[in-house]
Amino acid sequence: MSYLGYKIGKVACRALVNLTCEVHFVGKEHVPATGPFLLVANHISHFDPMIIGMALKRDIDYMGTRELLEMPVVGALLRSWNSFPVDRSKVDRAAIKSTIERLEAGRVVGIFPERGLRYGEVSILGGAELPVGTAALWQMCKVPLLPAAIIGSDQLYQWRSLYRRPRIFVHYGPVLEIIPQEPREAARDRIAKAILDLHRHIVTQHNVRENETPRCAQDRWAQK
Repeated sequence: MSYLGYKIGKVACRALVNLTCEVHFVGKEHVPATGPFLLVANHISHFDPMIIGMALKRDIDYMGTRELLEMPVVGALLRSWNSFPVDRSKVDRAAIKSTIERLEAGRVVGIFPERGLRYGEVSILGGAELPVGTAALWQMCKVPLLPAAIIGSDQLYQWRSLYRRPRIFVHYGPVLEIIPQEPREAARDRIAKAILDLHRHIVTQHNVRENETPRCAQDRWAQK
């Protein structure tokens, strides 16, 4: 694992994002200072991993789609940032093993359980049901889980918006703990509720505008 690559990427991302955006981080006090944990968040843009991680002192090993990590340049860059592949078309035992090994080494593993970028009714923020696999993995690993919600990062697809310094919001925690013998579906619903609660807090506390709600890259490109 490339610790140097992640730190260089984090510094570069922080400099670029702070220069072009207005970023609000809330709940950093919920992030465990030591020990392994899973970080689980909604997913609205390709910029989410580095934005979510750039304000934290802990390095995050993100689980990424196999297709993305197999791309010649992009894949090499993501691997240098400690990402590892998962085949979302099946139960990927190699990805599960890698997750467990990293957690046993005391690291943080980041997961976007929606299986890709999601907006509107097909997203967790729009009420869609999360796959139960994330809860099953959590119960298998037996570590704390830090929920997170991100809003606004999809505005970066519209490069013209950088002149307007778009607002981006990231809220973390509180941490969820394993409940012995809890059904997977109930654990899955706890994760979803935690992310939705964070999202509601963003919307109400920061007066999120209509043009700041998540949209796909194509919609952002079409905006003036």
